[in-house]
Amino acid sequence: MSAAILPGENEPLFYLGEFPVRLITLLVALHSGAMITASLLIASGHGALIDLFIYSSTAVAHGQIWRLATYAFVASPSVWFLLEMVMLYYFGREVENGLGWKRFGILYGGLILLGPLLLQAFGYGGIPQTFAGAQEVNFAVFAAFVAMHPGAQFFFGLAARWVFLGLLAISSLQRLADHQPPQVLVLISSCILAVMLMRRAGFEEPLFGYGFQWSLPGLKSPKSKFSAMPGGLRGSVAGNRSSTGQPSPSEGATRVDPELEMDGLLEKISRKGMNSLTATERASLEQARQAILQRGGRNSK
Repeated sequence: MSAAILPGENEPLFYLGEFPVRLITLLVALHSGAMITASLLIASGHGALIDLFIYSSTAVAHGQIWRLATYAFVASPSVWFLLEMVMLYYFGREVENGLGWKRFGILYGGLILLGPLLLQAFGYGGIPQTFAGAQEVNFAVFAAFVAMHPGAQFFFGLAARWVFLGLLAISSLQRLADHQPPQVLVLISSCILAVMLMRRAGFEEPLFGYGFQWSLPGLKSPKSKFSAMPGGLRGSVAGNRSSTGQPSPSEGATRVDPELEMDGLLEKISRKGMNSLTATERASLEQARQAILQRGGRNSK
């Protein structure tokens, strides 16, 4: 992982008392509120109103474009919905912390629109499509989390990358068994989009433990990569060095032992949790981690 956070974007949107309210909190609340509303409409005999918000390629073709987004918030009460919201909050919070709330909002909005746009092509091709729920969108958020932390430990010590691959395979087979190949396309495309955006944001750890680079004759791959902070973490460090590769005087005068800095930040995390770190402290933690890794690499030679 090699991304930094833009100052201010990792802070909560606002506070309710002492409770920090983040974008992921609002999204979970919106999904839950929409589910409760749908349940009350069905219980009162007005369930037909819900059909106005489900995605339908035929209805969209006739101008009902709001369905391109509202379908994602149509759900019925179930234990699976509860588990889905728990997973969305847990993994979405980490992705929002890594991207900042603005970029996370763009990611989530793009994932919501991707599915209907793909299915609309089937509709124009003479295969009408209907769609409701945000299962594919929320699974893609999990894919974004795996792109950030592919080696995170899950059930029975399995790395997140393998849990993701297994769930993706099972979900795809389930949709194929239900004769829903377009939904398989939506699921896989959503995951690819999420992973690609995380790569663009600077999270470059190989997803399956191996890195791949394409090289064409006469074409050099660009050295600079987009990151959440202009210039990226590595760019900000390089900016403090002179053209000869040596640290600038100001850097040498203010350098802090990375192990001591990391110890202090980890102690704060153990006392107050990860969310207690400011954007600057998160960037410092990542810089200290990279410095320790580089020092270990030099000592092993």
